[in-house]
Amino acid sequence: MRTLYKIDENGFMLYGEEIFLLEDELTPDDGIYVGKPLPTNELGHQLPFQKIKWDGTQWIEGETEEEKNEREAQQLLESLKPSPNEIANAELEIKIVTMLTELEVIQ
Repeated sequence: MRTLYKIDENGFMLYGEEIFLLEDELTPDDGIYVGKPLPTNELGHQLPFQKIKWDGTQWIEGETEEEKNEREAQQLLESLKPSPNEIANAELEIKIVTMLTELEVIQ
């Protein structure tokens, strides 16, 4: 069994487009396929590429510095967003403080 990874005309891997063939099966002619395995670390885990690209001889990181900065900024914004549970807790706290203020328990 062999795995082929379909890539676009710029060498970027098309996720979900990999195919599995028996050793004697021919490679389809409906696109560009790469048969080299994806790179792994010493434990056999796939390297964490964000935008994997075939450069003609090996798989490389295809994400540009600008794309990386944009992705990291977006991740930071998402991490700063309160969760629905945090929002509900804050709303409850506001209601309690408002109620205690109206009852003149606190000022």
